[in-house]
Amino acid sequence: MKKLSETIRASANSYFLSYKCLIDKHIEVSNFYGEFLSAYSLPAITTSAFSCELALKSILHSESGKTPRGHDLNKLFNQLKQNTRIDMVERTIQAYNLKSEIFGDNSRISEKDFYNLLNLHKNTFTLVRYFYESRLSSLDIDFIEAFMFCLNGQDDDYPSYAKYLYFKKQQLNETKA
Repeated sequence: MKKLSETIRASANSYFLSYKCLIDKHIEVSNFYGEFLSAYSLPAITTSAFSCELALKSILHSESGKTPRGHDLNKLFNQLKQNTRIDMVERTIQAYNLKSEIFGDNSRISEKDFYNLLNLHKNTFTLVRYFYESRLSSLDIDFIEAFMFCLNGQDDDYPSYAKYLYFKKQQLNETKA
């Protein structure tokens, strides 16, 4: 039972690392986030959502011994123990707001915003993977990214990652000037 949880966790982490590579390349080729679509953006968003899904399933397996099916992040999240949910909400809000502060864009979120964003992004894996079948609604990449970092236990590294992105944005702006 523990081995399955570790396998799911390792898979979540591999998609987490894949996201970081893909989003980094997307930033290079797309004027930071200025152009939403690039050859890297949809795969990056898909892998981030899948990483979130697998991390949630790993945590759920650790908590209950069961691995639920499905891609709905909201349903999976709501199956977590209450303490775990509270912890994830607080950590995700803190990570999201920290990146907002570093970038100076004042797009802070509250607990209510967290739940609204989670509901909005609950089917991101399916929607982005099959983007051609339906219209993509607005995606908050910063939310799914902060949530993914926290679910994968990487939120301690998030401040340095956000600073790296900010530095990279500054460099790209300087090369265009």
